[in-house]
Amino acid sequence: MPTAALLKEAAARLAAAGIDEPLREARILSKAAPDAATFAAFIARREKREPVAYILGRKEFWSLEFEVSPAVLIPRPDSETLIDTALRELGRDAPARILDLGTGSGCLIVSLLTEWPKASGLAVDLSAEALAIAQRNATRHHVATRVEFQRNDWTAGIAERFDLVISNPPYISDEAFERLEPDVREHEPAMALKAGPKGLAAIDRIARDLSAILKPNGLTLIEIGHDQGLPASQILTKNGLERVRIVKDLAGHDRVVVARLPQ
Repeated sequence: MPTAALLKEAAARLAAAGIDEPLREARILSKAAPDAATFAAFIARREKREPVAYILGRKEFWSLEFEVSPAVLIPRPDSETLIDTALRELGRDAPARILDLGTGSGCLIVSLLTEWPKASGLAVDLSAEALAIAQRNATRHHVATRVEFQRNDWTAGIAERFDLVISNPPYISDEAFERLEPDVREHEPAMALKAGPKGLAAIDRIARDLSAILKPNGLTLIEIGHDQGLPASQILTKNGLERVRIVKDLAGHDRVVVARLPQ
């Protein structure tokens, strides 16, 4: 552990860089650093607003540790609403087949497969780097034999039908992206964040194919922005889904749109 004086100095540097909880972050980085030189390098990286998760190469999600890098979006607590909603909707009756669109780190499908030992799935992403990380995370959590990974542009080339389709797609408008904190805007993959003028382009793209990839009465859960409940619901309804509703996160914001394909 660095001395109190070194921690104080590191926290002051982080505060000057605009970090909200500088002493807390300095302590986190100090615990992960094997020596003083590494700690100094960590602080220098954080001063440039590189996220702590990328510096450490890991992030906790659903009480599991996931490998992350700048090739994937950092898993966030808000996205746990997707997992919680899936378990509430389906209980312990595991869906036979799950499709995760835009899997990134694989945190969604890996978490679900740890909850449902009899389920299997397909994880899709356009990024080969992201798929490699997702595969390693599946191996880390002992579900690799139950999930396939495929490089795809969303649903392109998928002929199978699934019991559950889950996705955390890009949903930030181009304008809102420019106002994001530099930690996100300058370091996380823009292709996992930006979704056109209204932030709905990816949701609209996914919705157009849900009737072809869901089984009758199949369930879809899609993460959305805090103000996208109504337009996302309208998109799914327009594309033939029913029983559409919005689930809010712990902060009371719209977070997940839930819908089913008719029987």
